[in-house]
Amino acid sequence: MKKMEPFMKKIAVIALILLLFFPGACAREEAVLKPDDAITIAVTVDCVSILNNSNVSQKGRDLLDLLIEKDLSDQKGLMFRGDVNIAPAQSAFHALQNTGLELRYRESAFGPFVHSISGLGDKDAGPLSGWVYLVNGEAPDVSSGLFKLEDGDILHWRFTVEETDLFLDLP
Repeated sequence: MKKMEPFMKKIAVIALILLLFFPGACAREEAVLKPDDAITIAVTVDCVSILNNSNVSQKGRDLLDLLIEKDLSDQKGLMFRGDVNIAPAQSAFHALQNTGLELRYRESAFGPFVHSISGLGDKDAGPLSGWVYLVNGEAPDVSSGLFKLEDGDILHWRFTVEETDLFLDLP
């Protein structure tokens, strides 16, 4: 036991030196947005079109039932509604990431392509189904990873079964 004491003292001295001269070496520093630096985006994520479209596949209906059962969606198809804070000039995709919902996506030449949110993915409710987004009620003509948001923007992610589902009444 006595032989361990000098070794432990050396370890303690090394740790102290690291803490004093290299504080980042011992602790992971997170980039934290100060409230003054952040912008606020109102975000809604829904899959209401599964409820309102008669062309939905049985798989789509079953997935919605599962989402409701797991409390990942309410009975009306609303999966998330709330404000998120992001850094200025971040994208619609960043805001979606900040909702805390489980995302599956892949990078493409046009930016990230959202494949699924909370397990509900493209083609799950029909051959044309998938995730699209609106900003302030308009469908941008660029990828969500390229569309830069501004303070106060309203971002809506919607799972559509067909193109006509995009502008259904927003929940």
